[in-house]
Amino acid sequence: MAAQLTLGVLGVLGVATASPESWKGHLLRVLIALVVTVLVARISPQRVVKLSPGFYLIVLTLLAAVMVIGIKPDGSDAKRWLDLGPFTLQPSELMKVAVIAYLTAFFHNHLGDWQIWRPLLVVGLAVGLIVAEPNVSTALFIFLLGLSVMAAAGATLKRLIGISVAIVVLTSVLVVPYLVGKYPYIGERISGYIDGRGAQVLTQSEGYQASQAQRYLRAGGLIGVGAGQPLDYLPARETDMIAISIGHALGLVGTATLFALYLLIAWRGVQIASSLSGPGALLAVGATSYICGQAALNLLVAANLLPVTGVPLPFVSHGFNSLISVGIAMGFIQSAYRSTRERPETPLRKAEG
Repeated sequence: MAAQLTLGVLGVLGVATASPESWKGHLLRVLIALVVTVLVARISPQRVVKLSPGFYLIVLTLLAAVMVIGIKPDGSDAKRWLDLGPFTLQPSELMKVAVIAYLTAFFHNHLGDWQIWRPLLVVGLAVGLIVAEPNVSTALFIFLLGLSVMAAAGATLKRLIGISVAIVVLTSVLVVPYLVGKYPYIGERISGYIDGRGAQVLTQSEGYQASQAQRYLRAGGLIGVGAGQPLDYLPARETDMIAISIGHALGLVGTATLFALYLLIAWRGVQIASSLSGPGALLAVGATSYICGQAALNLLVAANLLPVTGVPLPFVSHGFNSLISVGIAMGFIQSAYRSTRERPETPLRKAEG
């Protein structure tokens, strides 16, 4: 919880630097996410198992609704949100925790009597709807998240690798050409990344965001230039690129603090999961993989080591949907921790089919 709170404070600082008029609203959302974590932490892993099928079906229905009545921002080709009046809902963010919870329930309830195609179908339905939005990076992340829970539940590495290779080949042949043709920005992000690693002739077009990010990060130096120095020429500086805003304000010290906090969450999550053998273990594994995996992805993009993906930085980026989703995930870890102090859990037997 301390790591989540510290990351939230860094997020408020980053938003105040990137978009000064938004920091108060972001602070309120950070506090709401903390409350969500506390509430979810009070739900036992066994209760999560009972609630998760209904939660998954609700989120899946919301994803389907996006295809029909979803909205997209001005200038964007992606239809990913539902307009609920006071705020917009992005079901794909909630699906990250829904998949973790549902797979935990599936493996706990079947206790050794399962075939791998069944959890893959659960993940595949969600991934397919998210790809159709399109939101390829989130879809790929949820697929990998599902694999991490399956691996923890006992699926063999050989089987998971085989499935992954088959899906990658099919996607590359059947889906990628269609998406790149219909949504040019996907190809532009890839070409901008390749250019940034080579000739750097696209720094004012496809590679603009990455080149500006590196410029501001270098300007931050060791201790930064301080808060309140705007990054006017960096797109998504309060959302996907908020790590750059923090690095600009606090320098290498700020970015190193981000790394250290996510490493702390990873260490505690693995420690909690290894002390359990029931549903709490899978919840802790899945939630830790979600928070730290997405953090790694965001930070690698900020460092220009991966193409721009549009994935937010957990607990830090401006955005209500992401904050609520990672707040639930942290609640899963806390719930698992509470179960280690109360009573032992029913073990999961490894299975493969």
